Amino acid sequence: MELNRRRFMVVGGTAVAAAGLSVEQAAAQAATAQSTASAQSKKAAPRGEWLAGETHAHDDHSADGSLPRQTSKQALPGNLPVSDQIGEAERVGLDFLPLTDHRTYDQHWDPQWHSSKLLLIPGEEANGSPHATVLGAVDTIVDGANPPGSAAFRHVQQSIWDAHAQDASWGTAHPDDGEYTREAGPNDNASAQGVNTVEVWNVASDPDAEIDYAENRWNKGFRFGAVGASDCHFREVWGKASPGQPTTWVFAAERSVRGILDAIRAGRTAVSATPQGAFVTIEADVDGDGVFEAIGGDEVIVRDRRLPKKARLRVRIRGGAGAKVLVYASPGRTAGPLATFTPGSADQTYLVPFTLDGTHNWFRAEVRAPGDPSGVDADPTLPDQLRAATSPVFVSLKAPAVPAPEIALPLAETRDDRASLVLGETGEFAGFADVAGHGGVAHVVAQVHRDHRTSVVYRRVESHGHSAHTLELSAGSPTACSPRVAASGDDVWVVWQDSRGQERPHRSQIFLRHSRNGGRSFEPAVRLTDTQGRAIHPAVSVLDGRHAVVAWADNDGGAFDVYAQVIGVDEAPVNLSAPGKTVTAGTPATDARSPRYPASLFPAIAVGEDKSVVVTWQDNRFDPDPLWTGHTPPAGQPAGGGTDPDNWQIVASVRDAKGRDWTTPVQVSAATDTADRHPAIARDRDGAFVIMWETKKLQSSGANLSLRACRSADGGRTWSASEPVGLNPDAISQRPSLSQGSDGSVHAVWYDTRSADWRWKLFTSRLDRTRGWTAPVQLSTLGNGTFPSAGDGFVVFTSDRRATRTQRDGTQQIFLLRV
Repeated sequence: MELNRRRFMVVGGTAVAAAGLSVEQAAAQAATAQSTASAQSKKAAPRGEWLAGETHAHDDHSADGSLPRQTSKQALPGNLPVSDQIGEAERVGLDFLPLTDHRTYDQHWDPQWHSSKLLLIPGEEANGSPHATVLGAVDTIVDGANPPGSAAFRHVQQSIWDAHAQDASWGTAHPDDGEYTREAGPNDNASAQGVNTVEVWNVASDPDAEIDYAENRWNKGFRFGAVGASDCHFREVWGKASPGQPTTWVFAAERSVRGILDAIRAGRTAVSATPQGAFVTIEADVDGDGVFEAIGGDEVIVRDRRLPKKARLRVRIRGGAGAKVLVYASPGRTAGPLATFTPGSADQTYLVPFTLDGTHNWFRAEVRAPGDPSGVDADPTLPDQLRAATSPVFVSLKAPAVPAPEIALPLAETRDDRASLVLGETGEFAGFADVAGHGGVAHVVAQVHRDHRTSVVYRRVESHGHSAHTLELSAGSPTACSPRVAASGDDVWVVWQDSRGQERPHRSQIFLRHSRNGGRSFEPAVRLTDTQGRAIHPAVSVLDGRHAVVAWADNDGGAFDVYAQVIGVDEAPVNLSAPGKTVTAGTPATDARSPRYPASLFPAIAVGEDKSVVVTWQDNRFDPDPLWTGHTPPAGQPAGGGTDPDNWQIVASVRDAKGRDWTTPVQVSAATDTADRHPAIARDRDGAFVIMWETKKLQSSGANLSLRACRSADGGRTWSASEPVGLNPDAISQRPSLSQGSDGSVHAVWYDTRSADWRWKLFTSRLDRTRGWTAPVQLSTLGNGTFPSAGDGFVVFTSDRRATRTQRDGTQQIFLLRV
């Protein structure tokens, strides 16, 4: 029998009151009571299912992603290909898996990134220091250098905002190696706000130190969920530290990628040693009506600190007979457990009465038992090691908790840029917008996330600023994304990628809808592809009043290639990027890094005045080992490159106005010492084409992106030497968009970090005939402005300016500026 600080006596699995309160072991009558209460209550218990997965695992796309590579300082072949790590996750029994390779997204372009059993989640272990797991982004997350005199976590905060602009989850990885030590406590990096999850059980670290860090942040008002991490680099430890050892469980409303990401961002998570190990959950009935309206990760706001006498926590432990279940309330382990149980059966539930001690409170559960240390750096002398844990239920009085960081964020800019809201609701995500204009009318498309589904929506904005009703173009599909739009007169074309709900395996196709009445209605969707791989990143432009040209990337043949098709003219798409590309299957049985599948990605299109077409894209065929960070040296030479990115270059192909043939790809950027990505293209008044892209030196982190551009006066067949645009060495500049202005000159819009309040802002520059690119001018002011698109005098972009919290407010909406 033990007496703890809350005066509960625990005797052999049944808790008995020591101070007039009761702790009841849940029984059949409790379930009956909840069933009755549920029928009478307006609230409902959370809907969903627990899915087992992983949030942090590697393969040989990380430079140190396998044992031979790591122990030889990258001099030896790798032995952990993508397919093997996915296969091990399938064997373990997981439902989902991201491959979070170090500071790269290249693993997603590997043809082995494929599973018919698992939901594969896009992932990356981002940033140089500290590390973070980013789940659900569309490409690698930028990690730049701080300007002189900045707080150490400035670049981390900007990466968090960049991830959230994509509705991705940002997770703190192994915080005992980046944010915290027991001796010194939290460092500057711990002040970053908006973190969605923290690893409380990384088996390559010290889980108890990680729990200490999490409790420290929760007590400071930070709100995030708890996750586990195998951090698996080595097949040699499979069985002890396979993907899913430990397992991160998510309570997802839908068995889908979006459903899982939404659950992770909400902190609806729990951790167990394996999918078959002890599994503990926590729920709360805060108002005492018998309905458990909150689960671990949820926030509940109450009006009165005095809760109803029937307020209860419900803790359920499965597979934990004989282990110790500890229920903690804020401030956490330093004050001892609220209650302790020892389950006597394989599935046991406890009801625990609780009160509120302060304005902001949290309650969580964990399971401990003797045995092997819970992590490589765990204290082996601890009699009880971590075996399972929940995220907390957070309960606050009158208002949600506000983080109290050691270093505050700079005050946000308050000047009004007069941008108008065109798409998106408060608390929801709308992003990746595109715009086309004609006659003062803006045609806007965007990707919208609602009810754990993604859809493509369209809105017509009249010249007087009024908007017509929103049309969902993706016909109820839950997986539509990446829309693009083009317009000419009353003809409007919209393209997007969509797997129509098929995510095991991922097999997206390209769809097109055409409006002949200025966007007031659209013809049924036409599927342009029939790939057995993934067709992604569509682009569209107007060829003439009757035809559109569409380009996209597709890995039906193994490597991603860029295809293009003139709709209504070409019987089939043409592979533009295959000429000159060398693809080899390699010998993965002896070296996982030997395959060569150079990728051609992110196409953009411009049409000449004579109706010739130029398609440009990023391509890593010029890298010595495309898609593999760092390099394996020739025998006898030292390794090099670390986790440095590939030598991505910008290339282009041209279709002559009088024919249907496309030229062999020509190099545009032609730089061997940088990674050049995400090109944009437009035509100027003289008929010349201009391409702009983001560039960075071949350094995985701590290097700022900047912009470069070049021009072709011969229809895209040759290109001038590139020049910088809007250069600021202390700023990160990315994702340019180009359009022709009313004066016929090319205008560029991008987002970067040069503002004093740290937030991402939109900037613009114009290509002057005599002076070149003009000095950058700031366009957006409020909040973060990201992912701009420019067209015919309009700019649309994603912004969190109407979010009311720096954490747990997913508001991202589409705004429009008339430039």
